[in-house]
Amino acid sequence: MSYKLHEPEDSTSFSLTGGGLFLSPGLPLSLEVIALEEPQSRDEKLNIAISRLIPAALERGQGILVIQRDYGMYTVRVDHEVPCGATWESRE
Repeated sequence: MSYKLHEPEDSTSFSLTGGGLFLSPGLPLSLEVIALEEPQSRDEKLNIAISRLIPAALERGQGILVIQRDYGMYTVRVDHEVPCGATWESRE
């Protein structure tokens, strides 16, 4: 499992690797998810990333966008174009 944070100006450091969780005060706005395993494992990783971003999305009144960048490579982010409470998917 691998997550990396894009760090917008108002974001803080967030990392989740190998089952460990490291959070600084504040909420992440974007996570990179690398999921090259079977679909069930991919879905679990994406669901974990989404659940980590829900507090930041609700705080901002925004939704969550899941972007498939490549095979097994995703960006999950809080997005102002997605209605609050919704999760949309996109492909690049």
